[in-house]
Parts: sequence; structure tokens; C-alpha cells
Amino acid sequence: MKRTFYGIVFVSFLVLVAGCASVNLEKKGEAVVKKSGAFSYIKEDSGMAIVVDVELAKRRTEEPYFPLGIKIANKRLDRIVVNRETLVLVDEKGQVYQMPDVVEIQKKYDKLAPDHKFKSQTGILGDQILTSFSFYRKVESRLFPQTQGGGRVINSVYIPTTAYMEDLVYFPMPEGGIKGKILRLRLDVLELENPFEIAFPID
Repeated sequence: MKRTFYGIVFVSFLVLVAGCASVNLEKKGEAVVKKSGAFSYIKEDSGMAIVVDVELAKRRTEEPYFPLGIKIANKRLDRIVVNRETLVLVDEKGQVYQMPDVVEIQKKYDKLAPDHKFKSQTGILGDQILTSFSFYRKVESRLFPQTQGGGRVINSVYIPTTAYMEDLVYFPMPEGGIKGKILRLRLDVLELENPFEIAFPID
């Protein structure tokens, strides 16, 4: 009888633990970073989504700057404004890096044109992959046009509700490099209660 009683108590405990675990998982309810292609990662919640592609970054680990292919979608926020202040890179030590201006990168980085050519041939961020925002309107974005025939610079990209941007953006090479590191792309705009961050590896 005693054994049966303890058995019932033990089973009840397991059920309680399982219940708590499921509640915690639901409670978290936070956006999780997932791999969305061979070189890309996505993080999204009900308000927005960010995709980061690291294919070119893996080829530019010895340069003073490196590119990231990005897509940023606005699902239900009033607006999102992406510029050199609102979108930053954070390294493993917590050091924050802002995007350089176009003049600076054109002087110190000679691969803008090859980068744009590569992405025009391969597509940015697995274009064939269906996402929750695949049918949103695409807004014009040109934070870093290639030096020859790249068009005018767009320093501030306005993304209204149910729209998205895609672009190649550049950051200074962090101290210690990026190879084998986990970096974070952080978007901090007024419409967000907290900054939206996506972590991704450069392996």
C-alpha cells in the first residue's frame, strides 16, 4: 500500500514538472533565432523580423570591414527607420559598432562592387525561401551602393507596416576578428519597447 502511495506521488510530481516546463516554454514566448538557409538566420515575433546572411562575411574575414546581407520586415509596428544609428553590431565582448559612412568605406574597402555583383547573382538571404513576409511590399534601400553606377545613397530607410527592406550593410572588423565568433545585430527604434537583436555565428 505504501509503495502504491509513493508511486502515485511520484507520478503526480512528474506530471507537475512536465506541466511547469510547458508553462515556462509558453511563458518565454520570445522570438527564437532559427537557421533559414545555408548561410542565413532569422528571428521574428509578432511585430517584426530580421534575417541575416553571413555568406559574404565568411569571405571577408581579413578585411577592415565586412558585409552582412539583411532583410528587415515590419509586420505591425507603425514604422521602422533603419539608419547608421538605429542598426548596430555587437561583438562577444559587448562592444558596439556603428556602420561607417559611405565615403569612409569607399576609401578603405575595395570590394563594394564585387560584393554587389556576387549578391546580384546569388540573391540576398535565400530569396527562394518562403517567409512570413514574402508577399510584403519591398521598400527601396541603398545604404552602401557600389562605387560605380550604384545610385544615390539612402541614409535612412523608412519601412511602413507590411513592408520590408533588403540590403548589404557594412561594419568595422571587431578587434579579434569575426571568424568563429557569435555576433549580434541590434535594431533600436522608438517603436520598440526594447531593442530587437538577432545573434548569429560566423563559423
